[in-house]
Amino acid sequence: MSFLLALALASGTTNTTPQAAIEAYGRAIAGSDAKELARAFQPSAIMYCTDGKVVRATYQAQWKTRLAAAGAPSGPVSTVIDWLDQSNGTALARATAVRGETVYVDYLLLAKLRDGWRIVGKLCQAGLSARESPAAEVDKVVDTKLAADRAWDPELLERSIDPRALVMTVDNGEFVAASVPEWQARYVDRRMSSSGSAIVVTGRISEARGDIGIARWSFHAPDGSDWVDRALMIRQSAGWRMVALLFVKAGTSGR
Repeated sequence: MSFLLALALASGTTNTTPQAAIEAYGRAIAGSDAKELARAFQPSAIMYCTDGKVVRATYQAQWKTRLAAAGAPSGPVSTVIDWLDQSNGTALARATAVRGETVYVDYLLLAKLRDGWRIVGKLCQAGLSARESPAAEVDKVVDTKLAADRAWDPELLERSIDPRALVMTVDNGEFVAASVPEWQARYVDRRMSSSGSAIVVTGRISEARGDIGIARWSFHAPDGSDWVDRALMIRQSAGWRMVALLFVKAGTSGR
């Protein structure tokens, strides 16, 4: 065990479950506490919020600065998990976040890292009803991503993932992320030696509220390996796109 991991365990700062990471996020907002925010979120995580017209992206340094400047929040503040889907060291959650007079739907993407569970991406939108929106457009984005994988097609990949998104995995407890252009370059490399990958989808779920949504799909690869992908999606002027994608090999916490 590394010294840093032992120190984290001894101090009780490790999030042992996805729920613990989300609880730390809730405490961060309730107490305007940047340290709790750092405990809850992986440092590269971006929060995307939309009002149905404009998408705003907030990275961690910006969020911590805002917390410090805001001081103690006024009015009721709570973060309640409504739904959680977890397996293979990754998870998706939907939470109801009350911030004063405003109620948000949060979608959270989480990964189990060496120092515990962390939120690696977040979506939010205010004023949504509890009723689901049709998830057909979310499903179409997944279909486009699967088509890109089957043909190693960088253009289809670009149509499914926002340019700012991170494509993430976990390798022996370490967080690994690459840009969309990097993944497009990898598809070009793979296409030089293979016409595509005959993957077989073994399961999928999707959900949407307003202009935000999630998807999880699993597939069996030709080499005999099985994979689980989870994604956050948001509707923008160009249509629905993934803004965070996390993949892991089934049965492990990373590739």
